[in-house]
Amino acid sequence: MSGQFEWNLLNWTTMNSERVKSFIRKNKELFWHIPKSKVEDISNEVLVEYVINYGDYDAVKEMIDLLGISEVAEIFRKNSQNGRSNYNRLNKHFFNLYFNRHAS
Repeated sequence: MSGQFEWNLLNWTTMNSERVKSFIRKNKELFWHIPKSKVEDISNEVLVEYVINYGDYDAVKEMIDLLGISEVAEIFRKNSQNGRSNYNRLNKHFFNLYFNRHAS
């Protein structure tokens, strides 16, 4: 099973800017089950999912400032529209309303 996890994680990694890596380090407790050697190179899709599901107001605000509201909204919409989504049901509802109002 861990081999499958590694394969999935490798498909969801990217080379992040130093600003994104700094944000990830600052909020490392949100990414508790991702191996420490890989956490700074998670994709924006994984970043958005974890911050929306587990982050507080300040983390969400900083992520939006960092990536831009359009980028975060696009990622959220793409990944939350699947029948099987990893977003918490209440967070999914809230951010659908939020992005419909604040992001084009």
